[in-house]
Amino acid sequence: MTLSPSIEASEAAHASLLRQSELLAELIRIPSIIEHEHAIVERVAEHIRTLGYTPTLIPHDPARLTAHPLAQSPISTREGRASIAVRIQGAGRGPSLAINTHLDTVPAGPETSWTHPPFSGFIDEERGVIHGRGAMDDKAGVTIALSLMELLSRRPPLRGDVVFHFVLEDETTGNGTLLCLENGFTADAALIIDGTRPDKAIDRHAGHLQLDVRVQGSPASISVAHMGVNAAEILAEFALELRAAVRSCNQSLQTPWDRFPSPFQCVTQALRAVGEPLTVPENAEGTFWITFPPPAALDDMRALVARTIREFSQAQGLQGRITHIENGFCSEPVHTNASALSAALLETAERLQMPPIDISPSTGLSDMRLFGAFDIPCLLYGPGTGYNPHRADECYHLSDLPRMTAFYHAFAQRWCGIAENG
Repeated sequence: MTLSPSIEASEAAHASLLRQSELLAELIRIPSIIEHEHAIVERVAEHIRTLGYTPTLIPHDPARLTAHPLAQSPISTREGRASIAVRIQGAGRGPSLAINTHLDTVPAGPETSWTHPPFSGFIDEERGVIHGRGAMDDKAGVTIALSLMELLSRRPPLRGDVVFHFVLEDETTGNGTLLCLENGFTADAALIIDGTRPDKAIDRHAGHLQLDVRVQGSPASISVAHMGVNAAEILAEFALELRAAVRSCNQSLQTPWDRFPSPFQCVTQALRAVGEPLTVPENAEGTFWITFPPPAALDDMRALVARTIREFSQAQGLQGRITHIENGFCSEPVHTNASALSAALLETAERLQMPPIDISPSTGLSDMRLFGAFDIPCLLYGPGTGYNPHRADECYHLSDLPRMTAFYHAFAQRWCGIAENG
């Protein structure tokens, strides 16, 4: 019995979805929390080899990163860590494209917070949803990238190269993408498969500044606390003062950032103070994360922090007792020149009869800033419909795996061009 073309196509699509679902479930079952990504790197490299390509493992060399001006802290010293890069050579005379995804995940948190165990890769067959840490962020992206590599191995060649990055430390230091680019795995444009659903793409990011604030108090017995200076209480009061100072900047926003109710944010990440027994705390330290859109720049936010410390100290009679240092991530707002890339993204969606894509800014962060530093136009798009990244019950709709893979393949053909002999 010969099946009709429509039945054959349907069965082929089902088989493809099944393979992709199984691969995503397998990747979710491999915990890859930051600094513990060795197993996922090995598994993805093995899969790449089965597709007929040679993965380049790029070590996260602490000495090399420490010396690089674009590297961010903290710089890990854990041995054996590596990002992966692959270049699929085109036939020539076509622009190249980089596809960037990340292998690491945030911690799962308490397993009791999850409906299904976080590393089970549980598939709800009725809803077509897969659950687990990294399901949406970003192992669905990794699965799509690997599926795209498989398509490129079986379809007519493209004119331009397609470069793949499977990196560590996305959304934190960005050092994995930095190392891939420094090792020559650059391209004329880049798409990061991370952070959006099918109707949304990101073309720019706000700036970010992380800092520590320290308060020097004076100890005293808790029975005569008024004779001391309680560093913990002062720090708590200052945290509210700094938050108010940063949020006041939201009173005047420029387009397109006025679409957000509060793009200027100051988040208290930690407050630390412990007094000796029955004693007012003498020292306190807090960690703060500030988000800011343009036209504000890092120097503007640094000046705001210094001014807030100075004015708060004067008002409280605490001159010299409050200091701060930058001790973590910092980045200017980023916006690469991605107009041609955006046009190609919209054209591809229209050709595939997908809903229009809203290309707009984000107050989050990604490795777009590294592509910008290398003058490579970049957008974030994909991996598709999912929920709760970084939270319990993270999940992803499996039907988006073949749909988004088809989109990326069509986009690569549109951007890189199809070779004449193909």
